Amino acid sequence: MPIDVPIFTTARASHPWLVRAMNRVGALLPLSSLDGEKIWTEAIAKEPGCPEPSADVQEALAVLVEDLRRHVDFTPLGTFSALDDTLRIARTHLRIERALAARPETLAIELPPPVFIIGWARTGTTFLHQLLAQDPANRTMPYWESFDPVPPPEGEADTRAPRLDKMLGQLRFLAPGYDAIHPMTADSPEECVALFMNAFRTHQFDFQYRVPGYANWLLEQDPDVAYTAYLRQLKLVTASRPAGARLLLKDPTHILHLETIAALFPNAKFIFTHRDPAEALSSVGSLIAYTRALFTDDVDASAIGRELLDGYWPPALEAARKFRAELPEGRAVDVRHPDLRADPVAMAQTIYQILGLEFTDAARAAMTAFLDQRAASPGGRHQHALDTIGLSREIVRDRFADYCAAMSV
Repeated sequence: MPIDVPIFTTARASHPWLVRAMNRVGALLPLSSLDGEKIWTEAIAKEPGCPEPSADVQEALAVLVEDLRRHVDFTPLGTFSALDDTLRIARTHLRIERALAARPETLAIELPPPVFIIGWARTGTTFLHQLLAQDPANRTMPYWESFDPVPPPEGEADTRAPRLDKMLGQLRFLAPGYDAIHPMTADSPEECVALFMNAFRTHQFDFQYRVPGYANWLLEQDPDVAYTAYLRQLKLVTASRPAGARLLLKDPTHILHLETIAALFPNAKFIFTHRDPAEALSSVGSLIAYTRALFTDDVDASAIGRELLDGYWPPALEAARKFRAELPEGRAVDVRHPDLRADPVAMAQTIYQILGLEFTDAARAAMTAFLDQRAASPGGRHQHALDTIGLSREIVRDRFADYCAAMSV
């Protein structure tokens, strides 16, 4: 049965009683602390024969770990989860490099032309991504593939989906209603974020934890480092499982690096999503609060709104508007959240028409079936409010008045 998510109050209140009990018991036990060098030592021991991690990826993990130790008061389960997650990512990074070193010809393949969905989190990007993924011509990454881009050796069983199912089961134990905020299954199309996590260079970590030092450090770095690692992994997954006429890619943090994307993917097309910033920020603030509560009881939801307004998302939105204005006709399309919700298939057809893509009967039928299935199995409700994160509609709409007027949101 779908579980509704109430308006966030405190991290502890968001935990099931068993999780609270486990944290009380865990507080009595000795737990390892996060240490970047130890993580790499253990990862290398568990993944023999891999190339040494590069200086770039070692530095990124070191900065992240230092900021986690400085700013995050982990619960015992949060400590365990963060240790497990960073070690898993480090091991995945090593195996990616081993796979590419074993088959260097992979890096020479030509990727299908990409279409990027660009927009803040909570502006309909996930729904649109899943809708367009129903078209067989659109090659997306199921979550199991972005979670672990390295296929098993020939002749061995592929355990990536079952392993991810286990991890998602652990998430649902810690936060039973999380699917109402961001539904995830091993087989559903997933955004690109995991590929950037495999290089320890993504602002997803700033969603997951409060790490302002790491977030600012990342903004100062050359994005080519992260996007080169991203491109290498896209080639790895494409070579191991070729499909579709085009790549359909999505990650809210892409909005921070549009110039880099355009340089690396000169044939890319773009879908820009737009929603009332008051609604988007209310929802994303709740997402951040509930996500950080997975790791710590120290979540001040009322400070998250100002963190968002004073952070990198508003400048990224303005830069994206300028980038969008300079794109030639046929390379970009704007999608308003109300229009997408009112008639998703009609909006999909409009997107295809503007981008010069063929909207086939097969695509229409698959999208219609997807919508019918969603209607028959509704998920839980995600309840959120701006005042919970210390904002008001007046503050937000005044801050984004020009954008709201230009996009009629």
